[in-house]
Amino acid sequence: MNYLNDLFTLLPEIVLVVLVLVVITADLFLPRADKWMLTPLTVFGLILAGIACVLVWGVNDTVFSGFYRVDDLSVFLKMVTVGVGILSALFVPSYLRIRRLPLGEFNAMLLFSLIGMCVLCSSSDLITLFVGLELMVMPGYLLTGFAKTDRYSNEGGLKYFLLGSFASAILLFGVSWTYGVTGTTRIDAIGQALSGSSLNPAMLVAVAMLMVGATFKVAAVPFHYWTPDAYQGAPTPITGYLSVGPKLGAFALLIRVFAEALGPVRADWLVVMAILAVLTMTGGNIVALVQTNVKRMLAYSAIAHSGYILAGLAAFAAAGSVAVQRESIESILFYLAGYALMNIAAFSVVGMLQRDTSRFGGLRSFAGLGARSPGRAAAMAILLLSLTGIPPTVGFFAKWYVLLATVDAGLAWLAVLIVLNAALAAFYYLRVIVYMYMREPEDDPAPIDASAFGTVALALSVIGVILLGVYPGAILDVLRASAGSLF
Repeated sequence: MNYLNDLFTLLPEIVLVVLVLVVITADLFLPRADKWMLTPLTVFGLILAGIACVLVWGVNDTVFSGFYRVDDLSVFLKMVTVGVGILSALFVPSYLRIRRLPLGEFNAMLLFSLIGMCVLCSSSDLITLFVGLELMVMPGYLLTGFAKTDRYSNEGGLKYFLLGSFASAILLFGVSWTYGVTGTTRIDAIGQALSGSSLNPAMLVAVAMLMVGATFKVAAVPFHYWTPDAYQGAPTPITGYLSVGPKLGAFALLIRVFAEALGPVRADWLVVMAILAVLTMTGGNIVALVQTNVKRMLAYSAIAHSGYILAGLAAFAAAGSVAVQRESIESILFYLAGYALMNIAAFSVVGMLQRDTSRFGGLRSFAGLGARSPGRAAAMAILLLSLTGIPPTVGFFAKWYVLLATVDAGLAWLAVLIVLNAALAAFYYLRVIVYMYMREPEDDPAPIDASAFGTVALALSVIGVILLGVYPGAILDVLRASAGSLF
């Protein structure tokens, strides 16, 4: 009977596993002309997984002998994961059809990656954490090289795979060292073993390896070199997923490892985390300034956004009270949810301008878009303003909450650097808007993808960006409950 109760807590994961099997089976029997039906099937299954997340909200229990933890934090992250999956499934079909890429394989790999993210969010043991991480990133390697006849896609996939494998090995070394020092891989037990002590040399090595492995996955500087090539090489809507999905899972890993397991020694890793945040946001923004390819520019800006979120983790480490620690975790969760909406949709608009397979998403392809496609231009403008942090969008409040957390934690200097970096980013984001509304279109402008699925997903994303910007309080109670489950 206890196993039945444990299975109930796994309801979202069970729905996703069943959905994978259904999608693979349907893909085998559907004729080529009817493959489009896989998209509504996948979306419907993901909606069921979202409903399952609602059903397990409030369980706050550790199951399967302590290896799996279903608390409000993990459930919130799973809800965001499901949302990312729905948008990805809607944005991709038209792009893949034009390039004759298989939709069924994409949906299956997407769902496997989402399952890995869910496992990662609920892991309460470093072994389970690593299994979830690998289940999340291995489909990502395949998705990056999904366009097998495109040498850029092959190059990006190979770089991502090789460097990702090295980072995973380093992370696993960190797990081994942690077990050797503390005698356990259980996250809560590690926190208890380190409570009231400072880092000894052996544990310092373990923390360094864990930090390198984890921050590689979020593309933090100086572990970011794979990101631009992988993002540029992958099919554009898939890049949108890669820029938010694995990053969401990686920050779930950082929260579990550094906020929970290494929380008692947070003073020892505070400085390194703050430096990584500064290097990441500044490095990403500076390189994005000189990009003329919008897809590559968004890739570097994704690096910068990782820096903003890392600042929230630094605020957690510097916090002098539980209230400020909780506020810091809330800011990270809000930023992750808002960032997922903004970035995946921005990449999708770039993909809509690549209906002609010979076009590569340069700034000139956006010239005159305001006249050619007013709706998509307006949507892209809203998304770029949100990425900049202009009110009333979700991007403004995401940065605002991180700023509040850093100031309340006594890191005012870090808050100043966040503001300066946001001002720096405004230049390259607003430049795209200038091209859309103040430049003449190309002599032979590329056709614009106007598929129904993509249009619906873009509308949902923009509505979400605006609603969460106008009414951020709509999810604040959920955030408080989610962050509160850590304390």
